[in-house]
Amino acid sequence: MEEVDARLLIDLLLDHRSAIHSLGQHFLHDESILNEAISLCSDANEPLNEKSHVIEIGPGPGCLTLHLLRTGSQISAIEIEEEAIKHLHRNFKQEISDNRLVIYHGDALKITWPKASHIVANIPYQISSPLIEKISRIRKDERPKCIVLLVQQEFSEKLSMQGGPNSMGSLGLTTGLDWNIHLGSIVPPHCFVPSPKVHSRLVRLTPRNDAPCDDFNRKLHRVVVRHVFEHRRRKVRSRLKEVPKRIQRVTGWYKSRWKAAIRFLEENPPLNFDARPDEISAGEWIQLIEQLEQFDPHFE
Repeated sequence: MEEVDARLLIDLLLDHRSAIHSLGQHFLHDESILNEAISLCSDANEPLNEKSHVIEIGPGPGCLTLHLLRTGSQISAIEIEEEAIKHLHRNFKQEISDNRLVIYHGDALKITWPKASHIVANIPYQISSPLIEKISRIRKDERPKCIVLLVQQEFSEKLSMQGGPNSMGSLGLTTGLDWNIHLGSIVPPHCFVPSPKVHSRLVRLTPRNDAPCDDFNRKLHRVVVRHVFEHRRRKVRSRLKEVPKRIQRVTGWYKSRWKAAIRFLEENPPLNFDARPDEISAGEWIQLIEQLEQFDPHFE
């Protein structure tokens, strides 16, 4: 495969059909960005090599697949589109025969993923949020050691909460409970075929060593943070006084317990209830959830 490059693989696929807009297909051909996706793993001291098992989501023409295979890794590629699968079989015959590349036909949001040491993918913009949510639900003992994704730049800033106050929200706070988030290069539209209308950015996730303990109520955290940030210009106090719509989905929680807990916490609040949501730190949100969990309505 030494004579093959990303642009050739894209052209070979496009000879059979055009990019499918509904699937958000924008094929990355910039070799420097493809190489950076690999090197970001090395920078996190989790290099790709013969011992690595990598999940790739949406390989399309196989541009990133090619670079991943060159590291010696075993690749599990999840692809939803039939023509792309045929293309991969045509151009990676030997690697598939040697079982170094295994292709799963299906929706990455719905099928069960194999256990892997890494996830490296150029993902369609429209599945970014549900994909991150699926990653967040991977069992602790099965989490990949390193994840590198190419996403829309605005999404990367919300995920990392590094785009100013407006980038702070439930996405970054929820993901940041268990993952360190590092931003890589910004990727302009001309690096893709066809060109998207927005810039993209590489983002790396690695498991946090200082994550909250296993019994921390992550579901309650997710429900509360989403509820408060739905109206980010309102004070935290006013939002907490309103019962979150999904509170009953959290085991042990219901409207009356919520109202009683907030009344109790107002007497000795764990954070500034008169602040706006983006003025509250990630650690303070964790403290709020821990104190909510400790509230016993029978001893109010």
